[in-house]
Amino acid sequence: MIKALLPSLAMRRLLPEQRRRAAPWIIGLMTFVSLVVGVAGAVALGAIGDLGRSAEGRWSLQVTGTPAQAAQAEALLRGSAEVTSVQPVPEAEVRTTLRRWLGPGADTLGLPLPTLGEVTLRPGANGEALAQRLEARVSSARLTPYSRELAPLLGTLESLATLVIGLLFVLAAALAAAVTLAARATLDANRQTLDVLHGIGATDDQLLSLVQRRIALDALVGSLAGATAAILVVVAALIPARGLLGGWGGAPSLSPIAWVLLALLPLLQAGLATLVARRALRQALTDSP
Repeated sequence: MIKALLPSLAMRRLLPEQRRRAAPWIIGLMTFVSLVVGVAGAVALGAIGDLGRSAEGRWSLQVTGTPAQAAQAEALLRGSAEVTSVQPVPEAEVRTTLRRWLGPGADTLGLPLPTLGEVTLRPGANGEALAQRLEARVSSARLTPYSRELAPLLGTLESLATLVIGLLFVLAAALAAAVTLAARATLDANRQTLDVLHGIGATDDQLLSLVQRRIALDALVGSLAGATAAILVVVAALIPARGLLGGWGGAPSLSPIAWVLLALLPLLQAGLATLVARRALRQALTDSP
């Protein structure tokens, strides 16, 4: 196929250039949308991975009983072989969080505050068995895994990632349809020239290479322009919001594989457009009298 994109200079001169072509604009727009959507999906997948790793082995302790029961629960956890650390949450921090929800009047309501703590387990420890033992010894104590608390958020992010994948397939199908129309329009616009060339002995492959080269160049230019615009949007919108680079305010990071796929996306779009155009042009040449 590479050879088909490089017809001789003499053959290229036979096909007049068209200054106004819609294909680069269509392909550029599709590439721009695909790249922005792809970044959103990659960030969602990165967030899922980061949250899953941060919640691994971490459990939340809640004691709604007396301070003595809270101290008993903490002592039981510290003495357990499965536990590596127990960090109680200061009461002032709990009241500050409650004040955010209920306003300044939260301090005057006299609400009973539970004793909270963060428990870290050893890798491979049976947290469910530990939670059952703790509840049997201290009835007001509950040990809950962070993964259970984060399950609704992770489910939402997974749905978003699935939606992004579906959108990318839809955009690829739309790109294929648009390129097919553009290829046939290019063929129709140069029908007389192609008929003359065919009449003097040019083969279908030679005619195909002429039109396909033009579509391939349009696809490459459009993809690079769309990718450039998408990069500018990502830099302008996501990096200042600390929503792309890992380590900025705990934001999700993109894996090296995600960076490679995003970098290859414009080239994949151009390759898809070229393949679709080649098939459409060959079919049109075959169907023509």
